[in-house]
Amino acid sequence: MLEIIEDIEAKIKVLQSQIENRKSCERFNFSHESDNQYKLLVLMIELEKWEASLKLLVHYQNKRGFPVKRKSKDFEKMIQLQIRDMPGSIRRETCSLMIEYMKQLEWKIENNDGFLLDDVGN
Repeated sequence: MLEIIEDIEAKIKVLQSQIENRKSCERFNFSHESDNQYKLLVLMIELEKWEASLKLLVHYQNKRGFPVKRKSKDFEKMIQLQIRDMPGSIRRETCSLMIEYMKQLEWKIENNDGFLLDDVGN
């Protein structure tokens, strides 16, 4: 994921320099003004899209990029306490915590060039 973020940051820098060059062309009037304005607008829209993509990737990296701790004993204790309080049920917050933890583990496996059993057949 880090490589993708670095590539997008490089693309953003290129777009920013292209926009600055287009803006400087306005002062020197090398090209037709309407053509230059249109190309400047297209570059700015493209820059906004790349910045939004970068923001989304950084969000997911921050969400799943921290070290994964062993939580199986914590989950086991939580489940035992909840079953003791109300037999046969587990709270929704425990389930959502477990699902988020599993997603983090899957993410770590994929980042370390591992594979999941579901991906083997594909």
